Amino acid sequence: MKRQTIVIRAFVAAALFALGLPNEFFHYGFPALGYVALVPLYGALGAAPSYGMAALAAGLYGALHHALSSYWLYFFKDFALWTIGATTLAYFIVYAVLGLYLAFFLKKAESVRPFAFALLWASFEYLKSSGFLGYPWGLIPYTQTRVLALLQIADTTGVYGLSFFLALVNATLAELLADHTRRGLCAISLLECRPDRGEGQGSGGTHRPRLSARHRLRAALLPPKAFAPGLQKAYILFTAVLALLIVGYGAYRLAIPPRPEAELDALLVQQNVDPWIEGEEAALEANILLARSALTDTHKPPELIVFSESSLKRPFAEFRRWFSAKPEKAPLIPFIKETGAYLLTGAPVVLDWESLAMTNSVILIDPEAHLVADYAKTHPVPFAEAIPFWEYEAFRRFMQEKVGLDAGWTMGSEHTVFELPTQNGTLRFGSPICFEDAFPDVCAVFVRRGADLLINLTNDSWSRTVSAEIQHFAAARFRAIEFRRSLVRSTNGGLTCVVDARGAVIDELPLFTGAALRTTVPIYRGTTTVYLRFGDWFALLCLLLSGLGALILIAKDLRERRREP
Repeated sequence: MKRQTIVIRAFVAAALFALGLPNEFFHYGFPALGYVALVPLYGALGAAPSYGMAALAAGLYGALHHALSSYWLYFFKDFALWTIGATTLAYFIVYAVLGLYLAFFLKKAESVRPFAFALLWASFEYLKSSGFLGYPWGLIPYTQTRVLALLQIADTTGVYGLSFFLALVNATLAELLADHTRRGLCAISLLECRPDRGEGQGSGGTHRPRLSARHRLRAALLPPKAFAPGLQKAYILFTAVLALLIVGYGAYRLAIPPRPEAELDALLVQQNVDPWIEGEEAALEANILLARSALTDTHKPPELIVFSESSLKRPFAEFRRWFSAKPEKAPLIPFIKETGAYLLTGAPVVLDWESLAMTNSVILIDPEAHLVADYAKTHPVPFAEAIPFWEYEAFRRFMQEKVGLDAGWTMGSEHTVFELPTQNGTLRFGSPICFEDAFPDVCAVFVRRGADLLINLTNDSWSRTVSAEIQHFAAARFRAIEFRRSLVRSTNGGLTCVVDARGAVIDELPLFTGAALRTTVPIYRGTTTVYLRFGDWFALLCLLLSGLGALILIAKDLRERRREP
């Protein structure tokens, strides 16, 4: 029964966490669940009778959490078996390893269990979100995307400061709940004590407390030992003070926002056409017609028109003749010259025609339809845009014949900072592509190179779900807060919006609607935050403390084993 209960508790935790994140029922998440979703997992790992059981419970938790929160990966072309099936299996393994570490700390670091849990959880979310295989989705801070005051600490600690805080609250609540349950069980045991006839004894057997099945079930989910009352109070006080500091800082930042130094007059186009289904001309035509319709109300052209990622399927420079006549109803080059505005759009750039090596890029075109500059995506979607070990023939043949994937894009190496002439002088901006806006290290390079603004071009319409669009936005909005810069998102299905330096949405288009948004983007220059200067120092500190703690506990455990007879 105890093993079954531990597994059930892990499943409950996964379901609560998935409901806390942006989903189809609560589009921007359910913030309250961010404070309790890990409580069942904490109790289950602490009560696991063995490390193998802890690994199994955590693995099942991770697999279900990923499958429930990222179920929209199922809609990625015809690759559902790999996009959701293979990743769910992978996360079972990843979370199983995490479960071993968490269980070790919960069993060995008795006096600092909540603190150790929070350190490990923040470290794990950082590692999960970093590197080539990084997947910064499903993090516990994204449950709080509606609570703007809490998000403000990201300019100091990054998103992982909030990971630590929320994990600490969950762990502290789990300890309080366990202590309350213990007290109740102790009282019940005195009332439910009944005779138990021992072997070889007469009718006057010994009295031994025996709890009902319901109470034994509750006892099975408790962490191994209770805290001393003084230690409990210390954790409650520390967590409460930390919460007050975070909320107080957030309230201060929201009450005294940075002042913009300039503005950008922009037109964002959300064509709401899935190019996988309707083809390249349909998507480009929708972009142009929507933009043209939005410009009929004014004689003043915008300073910048923005289409989404992959709006152009052909290299612009090499296909100028084609773009002069296509799409038939609204050719691109005549449209650009007609508007008198710069155009920022997604397009491929060919590096080598012989090998057909090309990049997934953003290009800037001037009002005379000349290509000014381009940026090639540097962080690919693993296996979709870049495949590791492609140089090995056996693996390449497997990916081509069994999976149906080819080599993908060639990755860029330079973080281009575009320069745009405006009425307020030259505007410098970076343009992360697709899910690059979910990676703070990628976006930080643009800002450190002088970008006053981030403009993200994304193609998410294939996901077909509200939750996928909002989850991407929830991750991306942290970049505005971390760097205190505006973030513009121009997508083909959503969420197309403008986010200011506080992380507040000041303008947006409805999801999955073909429309164009004429908007004024505030420009912030010269602001330097702690996070911009030092990067993920907090997450690295959590990693360091977790590693040192593990070494200390292992050394202590070895000493104790040597003393045993």
